[in-house]
Amino acid sequence: MIEMIFGVYGVIWWLISKQVKILPIHLWTVVTSIFIAAVTIIFLFIWLGRYQPVTKYARTYAITTSVISEVQGRVIEVTRDGGKPLKTGDMLFKIDPETYESRLDSIAAQLKLAELRLKQESDLVASGAGNQYDLDTATSEADRLKADLRGAQYQLAATTVRAPADGYVTQVAIRPGQFVVPIAFSQVMVLVHAEAPILVAGFPQAGIEFINAGDEAEIAFDAAPGRLFKGKVKAVRPLMAEGAASASGMLVAGDESGKRGRTPISIEITDEDYAKYNLPAGSSATEAVLTGKMHHFNILRRMILRIKSWDTWVVVA
Repeated sequence: MIEMIFGVYGVIWWLISKQVKILPIHLWTVVTSIFIAAVTIIFLFIWLGRYQPVTKYARTYAITTSVISEVQGRVIEVTRDGGKPLKTGDMLFKIDPETYESRLDSIAAQLKLAELRLKQESDLVASGAGNQYDLDTATSEADRLKADLRGAQYQLAATTVRAPADGYVTQVAIRPGQFVVPIAFSQVMVLVHAEAPILVAGFPQAGIEFINAGDEAEIAFDAAPGRLFKGKVKAVRPLMAEGAASASGMLVAGDESGKRGRTPISIEITDEDYAKYNLPAGSSATEAVLTGKMHHFNILRRMILRIKSWDTWVVVA
């Protein structure tokens, strides 16, 4: 972009000095012309960076949920392939339920016997032939088995893993015959929620002073060269990754320099044509925010962004 501005400036200077001959050519005029061009461009980019900030660190993100088995067992059925639309409650895969069915039957039988004993103890106490301790023991045993029964019913139901929300699954890593265990980081597939991807842009900290919710934005996706999409600022996120601290055995050192983080800003794409392009989540983009301050520079930022949007037309592997 800078090369183009210098090129246009050079052509204008050549026309004035060579063709129209208003400006004589000598060392003083050449040095002065170059100096004026350099200073103008420097101040121009400073003003644009403050009032019409732009970033190439923009990306769409999809909300996902890791699917983890709550019980262990051997998979006997996987009913969905990745990418197919799912509704809440659709079966994803099934674990052999035989072990959990037999445990449920065993607890149910024990509970039946415990309830019979509880009735007998109640009758004995009512007739004066029993004691309160035996009745309390029978009551406690029946209550325990009822709790065990509820747990066994839950585990049996958990052998059929269902979709927790509308969407589709990807990274389906299981097949019938494989053994799964309920480990937090042992995901067997990932559910992508049926929601529009969220566009988040990372702006330099010095460029967010005048950005506010509702400001106009323009987005140029790498996957759609030459095409710009309209949007608006949804929110300026109150936290950067570099500012997040979690409880650990190490205190945060106050003299850590590290890299300077970028402020994440959520953008809502308002362009109706965006859906037609069907861009996948994770698509990267260059994004500019038109803050409304110094609005006479808006047209220049729009021109620069439109020219930059063609940079990805040539595919480099």
